[in-house]
Amino acid sequence: MAKTPTISYQFVDVPVNMQEIIKDLVQKNLEGKMDSYFKKIYTKNDTAEIRVEYIINKNKQGKRVGDFKFNYDGKLFKRSTGESWFKIIEDIPIHAFDHFKKHLSDQGEKPNRPKE
Repeated sequence: MAKTPTISYQFVDVPVNMQEIIKDLVQKNLEGKMDSYFKKIYTKNDTAEIRVEYIINKNKQGKRVGDFKFNYDGKLFKRSTGESWFKIIEDIPIHAFDHFKKHLSDQGEKPNRPKE
């Protein structure tokens, strides 16, 4: 059985239909963008744990913001939209996963790709 990351989330003032869209996007990012990166982490350490935690809420101006924490093999990467916000709520997880992928690449966690 393949290892999978543990996911936890919290939504504050986010409509249920949007919550489902966000959860689906997170899952697609895990399976699409991140699966080869996670396989490399698990290969390097068979006891590695990967955990993704996120909170989507509104800031003081009523705009959607998000906080993501990626814990992987004892390391932590945080990505917060902070005071910036997104017009399209679906862009929040996409933005976070893009930055996490770049972080892993910068840390030498690029996935092994077969040579053509």
